[in-house]
Amino acid sequence: HQGVDTVMGEAQPAVRSGGRVKDIRSGCAADLPKFFTPAKLPDALLDAQQQEKEVLETLFATKGTVEKEDFRVFAVSVCGYPSFFAPSLFDKIAALGNKDKDKTAALPSVLDRRACEAWYNGNCKDQRAEKRLLNLLKSEGTNYVTRDNWKHHLASLLDTHPGLDFLKGTSEFQERYLECVVERIYYVNDRADSSRLGGTDFARSNLVKVLHYVDAEADINKVIDYFSYEHFYVLYCKFWELDSDHDFLLDREDVVKLCNYALTYRIVDRIFAGACRPLSSGVSDRVGYQDFIWLLLSEEDKTSETAIRYWFRGIDLDGDGFIRPHEMEFFYKEQLHRMDCLAQEVVQFEDILCQMTDMVKPDREGWITMMDLKHCRQPGVFFNVLFNLTKFIQYDQKDPGQIFNERATPELTDWDRYAKLEYARLAMEEDQGEYGEDDAWEMDQDAEPPADQS
Repeated sequence: HQGVDTVMGEAQPAVRSGGRVKDIRSGCAADLPKFFTPAKLPDALLDAQQQEKEVLETLFATKGTVEKEDFRVFAVSVCGYPSFFAPSLFDKIAALGNKDKDKTAALPSVLDRRACEAWYNGNCKDQRAEKRLLNLLKSEGTNYVTRDNWKHHLASLLDTHPGLDFLKGTSEFQERYLECVVERIYYVNDRADSSRLGGTDFARSNLVKVLHYVDAEADINKVIDYFSYEHFYVLYCKFWELDSDHDFLLDREDVVKLCNYALTYRIVDRIFAGACRPLSSGVSDRVGYQDFIWLLLSEEDKTSETAIRYWFRGIDLDGDGFIRPHEMEFFYKEQLHRMDCLAQEVVQFEDILCQMTDMVKPDREGWITMMDLKHCRQPGVFFNVLFNLTKFIQYDQKDPGQIFNERATPELTDWDRYAKLEYARLAMEEDQGEYGEDDAWEMDQDAEPPADQS
């Protein structure tokens, strides 16, 4: 047959080239068809790298070294990093050149051209911005970024950003703010819940764009992704409000008070069991500040991918990857009791199950998956029906104020809207001196974060 050679009665493979069949046994390597072609770099990246090389030449034109004070040009114009990463980049390159020397010796105060070019060629050349950022933040010998990596490299932001000047001199709240920023970065981007951000996470994220926005924008509150001080202020004050003994840990009774007792005891029990997310407080049966950040972000915006994952795990009692009717009924029973106590019209579970099935439209009726909820237009309603009676009633009554607010600010998430309103309330209360008069808000000068006065 055409395309097949036979030797000693056995069929032998052949390849077709330009209409001719060639025996692989007798063909040379050049005859084999290519199956891989290296990707060509985009013209925009090639043009940018040419400009970076020109800046590098200019930087070292007069002398072969650069001091730390002048290093910003290399970090920003050659490597493409935000300016607040310049100090940590300098130290990282200096440490690389010092790793074979006495580790107790002080790092050099200048870098030579060879060291800077070695960093650029090994970590920036032919690399997209996301890969460059990963190479800066990660520790040597790893291919991922940890929370400590972020905190180390973002430290200089606290001292250099004009929108955070009012925090200078309050190191405790600089630390809390930075911890909140890092936790929000992981909340959005750590889809594997591994506490590590790798190349895929960076490629899928908006981190590069947001970091450059932080560098260019003097008003930190305009950067609502991760860095808004107002968002931190709301998260911290809500935590402090619940932490009645101010040990920086919350017990069950503390968490139940969240949003005026909005959450049911059964979902709170699941939070403390680590079902929604393993607790990181390090203390048995206690929720810490980091845990609370995940909780409040998930509670106030149940439409985000992370929030759906968070609450799905809480409802999935047997951990089989499906929410079944008996699991929904387990949580809804407490809602029924609450409705009865508040003299609300009671909606029986059978009716609720039909409504939720119609809303979610699972591929397999009676077996709701996480993907079903991600495709659902109103995952928040599904969760609120099961464990947040306040928001369930607001939805059922079609609160006009909520509808107007959502339509007026389509660019904001539910969390953004909540944080904006809550910050205004907290700032007003602080101006009126209410914290000092309320025993539940025993905020002394060391405990209360300063409000942004800009």
